[in-house]
Amino acid sequence: MKLNRNKVFRVRMDKLFSWSEIGSVPDKPGIYAWYYLPEITDFDLEWTIKRLCELRDRGDRKSATEETENFFEKAIFRYFQEAPFLAELKGPLKPHYEGVLDHKPSISPPLVDRIIEEPERLYTIKEVLEASAPGFSRPIYIGMSGRLRTRVGHHKKLIEHYRENSPPAVVDSTDPPSIKHRDQNFAQMISVRNIVPSRLSVVVRIIGSTSHRYVDLENILNRIHYPLLGRN
Repeated sequence: MKLNRNKVFRVRMDKLFSWSEIGSVPDKPGIYAWYYLPEITDFDLEWTIKRLCELRDRGDRKSATEETENFFEKAIFRYFQEAPFLAELKGPLKPHYEGVLDHKPSISPPLVDRIIEEPERLYTIKEVLEASAPGFSRPIYIGMSGRLRTRVGHHKKLIEHYRENSPPAVVDSTDPPSIKHRDQNFAQMISVRNIVPSRLSVVVRIIGSTSHRYVDLENILNRIHYPLLGRN
């Protein structure tokens, strides 16, 4: 049987929307992915470069290393730390262990050494990071909807709500992964991590199919990319 590709696949190319453009997302069926770009301010960058040059020139390698590690942790890595895992180890006639495993982000020593020797490398890091989504970024959330603008707009309202009000405890991971819980958890984690909404963007892909084929894509993409704040 010959397939009519125009009938089977009605998929439009991806389109990126900034935080302020969320209202322009088409209200059509498809999938979407949220991205976050960490912000390195000019003030922090200049101060750090000046500080590292001073420490390097006077031979205080220990302080320079600490300063560099603190900069990367505060400016970048803390926003992308994985949530704790609940781990269990057991076996026949073996002790039973279980507990929480925390993610410990590591900063490469060779990277630190290069920055100390040439602090101006931070200019390039800032420039590339600010243009890294979506091409060089991992999605922080992947979802689907029969009405993309409505769903993404709901995310935005929840994020604004929890930014303005102290968020309650994050939804328990043992809760059923309902759409309501996933949306709340995502918005709460944006607030908990102090992510600035204006640095968020969303990519949408319209999948016009009467059989809800976007459900298949959302399932697969979540299991390929493991988005940081996704729970499906």
